[in-house]
Amino acid sequence: MARETLKDHLHRPFIRQLLGVLLGVMIVTGCAPAGDSVSSQRKAERARKSAIRDMKTATTQTARGRAVEGEELRAMVNGKTHVFVYERGPGGAAGPYVDYSYFRPDGRFVYRNSLWALDPNGREEDAWRVDGAQLCILNTSFTSSEQCYSLAITPAGKIQYYISEPGDDSDGLLTKIPTRVLDGPPPENPPE
Repeated sequence: MARETLKDHLHRPFIRQLLGVLLGVMIVTGCAPAGDSVSSQRKAERARKSAIRDMKTATTQTARGRAVEGEELRAMVNGKTHVFVYERGPGGAAGPYVDYSYFRPDGRFVYRNSLWALDPNGREEDAWRVDGAQLCILNTSFTSSEQCYSLAITPAGKIQYYISEPGDDSDGLLTKIPTRVLDGPPPENPPE
């Protein structure tokens, strides 16, 4: 009796059907080669689109304050910490969750939060600058590219951050409003 090889098995109709079904399942579930990467990209894009929808809603429901630029914008951030307090943490985790954005007078940007960004010195490469009507921040905790915002101030003194990304569907959307502003850096051991 001749010995069967793997090639002989693969040519059997049942095995071909089984491999076809298995390949189909892998593709549909995102388990195909590079499937996890593609699946992650799709999930991230869905999350981004959802966030943009939410920001569009917030933007239309919130009166825009007076635009701030140049030296007035620089004075609004230079040497100050903008504190953002959220009811829930990332991914819906129980809160509160607190972000600290410290704009050091030397141009360094220090990002901290109540969960994982705890170093009071932040990251050495992070920086901020004012360019006319834009506040531009390099925060490598989230991205390798600079993110720019236009800021406005409401009659009640609340600062509003609007995304400044011409050509992107997020351009001009309200993204955050500091809960409070501190003179100087955030506390070394901020309360949770």
